[in-house]
Amino acid sequence: MKRLLPQRLSTRLVLFSAVQLLLVGLASGLLGAANGRREGLQRLSFERQQHQLTGLSEALAARLQAPLTINRDNMLAIRQGSLQLGDFDGLGQRFWSQMQLYPVGYINWGSAQGSFLGVERLDSGQLVLNEDSERPLGRGKLGVYALGANGVRGRLLEVVPGMDTFHNEAWYADTIKANRASWSSIYQWEDKPHVFAISYNEPVRDRAGTLLGVIGVDFVLSQLSTWLAELWQQQQGLALVVEPSGLVVASSKAGLKLITAAERPERARIDQLADPLAQAMSRKLFVPQGRQLRPHQAVLAAQPSRPLPAFEVDGTGYTIEAVPWGRSQGLNWILITTLSEDRALLQSRQQSAIALALGGLAMGGVLLLNRQLIAWLLAPLELLQQRANAASNDERATFDSTLPAGSAAEVRGMATAIGELVAQLERSQRALAAAAEREQRKDAQALELLRSKLRSSLEASAVAHEIKLPLSQILLNSQLLLDGEANEAPLSPALKQQLEAISAAADQMVITIEQMRTLLRNVQTSHQRLNLSHLCRSALLYLKPALRAADITIERDGLDQDVPIEGDAAQLQIAIVNVLRNSIEALLPQEPPRRISITLSAEPEAVVLRIDDNGPGLPSGPNLLEPLESGRAEGSGLGLFVVQTTLENHRGSIELGHSAALGGASITLRLPSSG
Repeated sequence: MKRLLPQRLSTRLVLFSAVQLLLVGLASGLLGAANGRREGLQRLSFERQQHQLTGLSEALAARLQAPLTINRDNMLAIRQGSLQLGDFDGLGQRFWSQMQLYPVGYINWGSAQGSFLGVERLDSGQLVLNEDSERPLGRGKLGVYALGANGVRGRLLEVVPGMDTFHNEAWYADTIKANRASWSSIYQWEDKPHVFAISYNEPVRDRAGTLLGVIGVDFVLSQLSTWLAELWQQQQGLALVVEPSGLVVASSKAGLKLITAAERPERARIDQLADPLAQAMSRKLFVPQGRQLRPHQAVLAAQPSRPLPAFEVDGTGYTIEAVPWGRSQGLNWILITTLSEDRALLQSRQQSAIALALGGLAMGGVLLLNRQLIAWLLAPLELLQQRANAASNDERATFDSTLPAGSAAEVRGMATAIGELVAQLERSQRALAAAAEREQRKDAQALELLRSKLRSSLEASAVAHEIKLPLSQILLNSQLLLDGEANEAPLSPALKQQLEAISAAADQMVITIEQMRTLLRNVQTSHQRLNLSHLCRSALLYLKPALRAADITIERDGLDQDVPIEGDAAQLQIAIVNVLRNSIEALLPQEPPRRISITLSAEPEAVVLRIDDNGPGLPSGPNLLEPLESGRAEGSGLGLFVVQTTLENHRGSIELGHSAALGGASITLRLPSSG
């Protein structure tokens, strides 16, 4: 494995970065493709369910339109005098003819005196006439009659005694209370407590406004469920109509009991239905509240914008939708549909899970590569540091510059050069010591100074592999020896050549490290939506102690506005801090007043951050945007280079100039606007 690796560190960095980017791109591509397919299939499933829900809503609205039409026709006939409310035979024949045309369960008339006449559709489809009047049986007895051709009253089938002398059922009581045409609440029939119905009724008054009675049309809930089952029979799933309390109005599943057994029959709640799909729907859509249920807030939305979370029942996936229904008709119901998921959608979810796992493996591979790269870089440097520390702490120990096989060529070259430097320094020290003895210590002070310089050089070489300060010390010591300031005798050509090799190797290592930092910075950049004014205020807050210590006045303009950009918050804040630090350091030698102006403004396609000061201005010699170029002797030359690199990563730019307002330096940062 070590033999297959490139020998140069820069090549390794490029290779490993390319592999990392390839793995990250592969993981992102797999996840994007899988998620895109899954989202597309989910949208198709959602639209399919929306289509079913819309069709169910329209069909139910059309079915519930029949009572309104029947009542409108009957009220018109009453007003025109063609329908006599006291002629029960004529009423029965009219109601019978209307039952032939409309799929309703009951059409009835109840007078203000308590008499009653209605035509009922039995579950078998047969029509019968129900009458409670003074004739022929007397009040309090409901006679059930067969109906022949054209609705003519036939034989008496049954007599139901004990009827109320006044109408107490909801079809009558709710209508009188509302005093207008309206839907009643769902109620039980007096003569058949196991039958639940909802009716549309209208009060009838004479011209003087006196109440004559109520005329209306019933929907029997069991017959509404039969209709819903026929409408839904081609679908794999379940459709329910429920009230917000969870009580079921109708179900698409034939044979599903909607009436619970008790002393008096009661309607079942959705959570009481003996069906796994209904139970799952109840858990998804309703919350228990005492003995009642209440719907989740999402169920009450007028129009769903996205599908509710899918669920599984007996290994089959289902999607679920629920919307309020009937408010425009004066009803308060909830339509719920549950459909089995497409096989393609189930497969796409499995593929998304696989893609997520592969993406995790790819990211794990990236982390392992980074760990291996760091180990290849730091392991030989740490080894050299240990040897240098041992050699500096023990005068009898020798410095070993050899490195394990597989170490980067740049590191091996630097280690060899340092080893030669140490050996040359040791030889020079021995030669100087011998010369000092032969001269009988004529110049002990000069010799001690030389030994101090040699010891300093040796200590500097021992810690040279800590990447930052060691490299600068190597460059400094080698340059001193080359210039001859630290030597009493001229350097030999061989020694001079070795010192020049040391300087070149150290210089090359600096370039390689900067390449590594640039590559890692590009890989780790994470852009998101930011407010640039917030970053500026954070940078000023961070530098507040330094500004106070330097007695610098900050002038702000535009830092209170919202300036949106896309970028990496950490990198941009470091860049702003570096520019402000340069201004602070430039102002320190200057007498007060010391001033820094920071201005944030927006252009059509960019945002501009300008930082001015009243310091000495920028030097005209070096290019301050180049790495390691600085206007100060003690400067690292990296501050403005880091700023420039950060702006390049954000498709921005930096401009250096002279401040017309304050007279010192002016640095302008431009970034693309995302507003």
